[in-house]
Amino acid sequence: MSNKQRIRLGLIGTGTIGMTHLTGISALIEAELLGVDIVAVCDIDSDALTNAATLFDIKTTYENYIDLIEDEHVDVVYICTPTNKHCDMVKAAAKAKKHIFCEKPLAHSWAQAQDLVAVTKSEAVEAGVGLVLRYDQFLLFAKNLIAEYDFGTPMLAHIRDDQRFPIDYVYYSKWRGDKSIAGGGTLIEHSIHDVDLLRWFFGEVESVHAKVNFFAGREVEDHASLIMTHQNGTVSTLDSVWHWVERNNERMIEFFFEKGYIGIRLESGKRYLEYHLQGKSPVRILDETANAALLETLNLHTKTLKSNALEAITAVGSERYAAMNYAFLRAIKSGEVPSPNFMDAAAAHRIVDAAYESATNNETITLL
Repeated sequence: MSNKQRIRLGLIGTGTIGMTHLTGISALIEAELLGVDIVAVCDIDSDALTNAATLFDIKTTYENYIDLIEDEHVDVVYICTPTNKHCDMVKAAAKAKKHIFCEKPLAHSWAQAQDLVAVTKSEAVEAGVGLVLRYDQFLLFAKNLIAEYDFGTPMLAHIRDDQRFPIDYVYYSKWRGDKSIAGGGTLIEHSIHDVDLLRWFFGEVESVHAKVNFFAGREVEDHASLIMTHQNGTVSTLDSVWHWVERNNERMIEFFFEKGYIGIRLESGKRYLEYHLQGKSPVRILDETANAALLETLNLHTKTLKSNALEAITAVGSERYAAMNYAFLRAIKSGEVPSPNFMDAAAAHRIVDAAYESATNNETITLL
């Protein structure tokens, strides 16, 4: 695709995450950061479809996703539906030679994810996935810290990720309590982000030992604890919980090294990073400083950005989605491979599958 051409985008699924993407992409368009036109939206819920089309002034609507995919005015297809719809939609879009962005989790299993990697490669279309933590300012800042300073050998990484059970409240979506639709609970549906993050920072996972529980009595797990050993010897642990407490969602991240420590707190409105190097005083980093790492990753510069463009990329709220959409659509426009992509998603699914197998059989599962 020529850099001078405008990307013509069609989006399937106008629920919570679909509307989040439409909001982020519209902000990028309004800020003139990207030459993109949202030309069509699709949803089987006619009320949701009408609402999205009206709110974002989208002229063409479909209730059948095949019609959107076959629309000759659509170059890129966004898939923002429940997980059980992803495989058929990805395959249809790939065979129509449309570039694809698909929300996470990509599929119900590693085997399904591998199949989608193969289809998109065979049809020579680019495919990005919604592993949005890769565009969090504080995680990008942490990446830069590790590259710049001598933290020494990584010893232990830990993430505690808790969220109110997402079938009511802000994340109203009853389908997340149905395993046939979601594929699983807090591990695959939510903490696949955390699994990807730990692999992104510390490399391939060699083995997994896991425990899951079903405290709410539903068919999807509401607790998962994993111990992962990475190929480089780092041990990482993940505790993921869906609960029923009226509290802010939270993600606490800690990285321990021989010569330093990085702690990151996300989600709750008290977002910050702290790091402490051996022999130095601890340092706390807030949004404004961390934003520089995000802009650097996106190859954007504060001095040349208009205020509305800077706001679109970095404003607290859905900023990660705007940044991820910018990176994905810019990659499509320039003919580059998006990051994160379907291969990243498949690697995370392999770890998740191993965790479920470990919990079922009460044994450590070796991947490498």
